[in-house]
Amino acid sequence: MFSKTFGYALRATVYVALHGKDGKKVSLQEASEALSIPHHFLGKIMQDLVKHGIFDSIKGPNGGFYGNAVTLQSLLIDILKITDGSLIFDQCALGIKRCNAAHPCPLHDDFAGCRNGMIQALTVKTVGMLAEEVAEGTSFLAR
Repeated sequence: MFSKTFGYALRATVYVALHGKDGKKVSLQEASEALSIPHHFLGKIMQDLVKHGIFDSIKGPNGGFYGNAVTLQSLLIDILKITDGSLIFDQCALGIKRCNAAHPCPLHDDFAGCRNGMIQALTVKTVGMLAEEVAEGTSFLAR
């Protein structure tokens, strides 16, 4: 449903929110192994998230990624915009370029509810909410 990049970014952000606090930093290697995400791919994603202020990083032997004042309050839609842009919600399910309410594809109306539901969920849920679920053991970041 969403890109692999968004899934990796979201999982990594929740991981950093859980493990990169109280002075502890999460190394790229640690996150990559814990989340089963390719190291180089995750490195590029983490750089983008730091660049957009979702969490912070320090280079060097004692460096790594750690949460900041924005991390837990970050909306999932913000992470999606960083990784995939917001066009995902404007595209036709069948790939028709001129699909819209006035000129709909056969699935336009069926997918409108799904699309609106996804937007609603991503606009209300925060990284902190997901981190809390993981901390409680009611959801998971890896297999």
